[in-house]
Amino acid sequence: MQSCENSIMKTIAMAVVLVCWPASALTQSPAPMPLQHQVRNNSVRVDLPGFTSISVQRGFRYAGGQRFILKGVADAEQHAFAEVDVDGAITRFYWFQFESLLPAATGAYDYSTDSLAEFAGLEWRAQVRRYTAPPEAEGDQAALYKLLAARGWRVPLPALRARLVYVPAEDRRRELMIIYGEATSSSAPPTAKESADLIARAQAGLRLVR
Repeated sequence: MQSCENSIMKTIAMAVVLVCWPASALTQSPAPMPLQHQVRNNSVRVDLPGFTSISVQRGFRYAGGQRFILKGVADAEQHAFAEVDVDGAITRFYWFQFESLLPAATGAYDYSTDSLAEFAGLEWRAQVRRYTAPPEAEGDQAALYKLLAARGWRVPLPALRARLVYVPAEDRRRELMIIYGEATSSSAPPTAKESADLIARAQAGLRLVR
C-alpha cells in the first residue's frame, strides 16, 4: 500500500511540473529582433536611397546595436559609437537609428519644422537641444542609454545634442536619424552659434559613401 501511495504522489508531482512549466516559459523575454544593418570598422551599411554606408571617425568605440518595436508603431534599429574616458564616462557619442513605420501605422515622417541642412549632397533636417533630465522610460533615447550602460559606460548629463534626419522622398515612411551628443557643463538652452557649431562638428566626424 505504501508503494502505491508513493507512485501516486510521484505521478501528481510530474503532472504539476508539466502544467506549470508552460506558464513560466511565457514569462521569458522575447528573442531579440535580428539586426538588418551590418557594422564593420566603424562603418554602418545603409539601405536608403542616396548613399550606401556611413562611417564614424577613429577614436569612437562601437557600443553595439539593437532592434525593437518602438511604441507599437515603428521598427527601430539603433547603433551607437562613443568616445569614452578612462573612467568609463562618455564625452561624445553618435547614435544611428534606422526607423520605418509599421504597415498598420498611418501617416509619414515630417520634420518640416526643423532647419534644412545639406550634408554630403543630400538634404537633412537638423535640430539642436540640450539634454538636462533622464529620458522618457519607454522612448528610444532610454533604449539607447541602456545599450550604452550595458557596456559599463556612463552617459553625459547634461549633454548638448544635434539631430540630423534623412527621410527619402518616395513615401516618407522610412528615415535615418543621426544624433551626435557631447558632454557639457551648461543646462541653458543652446544659442544659435552653439547650435551651428555643434551641427558642424557632428558632420565633420562622419563620412558618407554614395
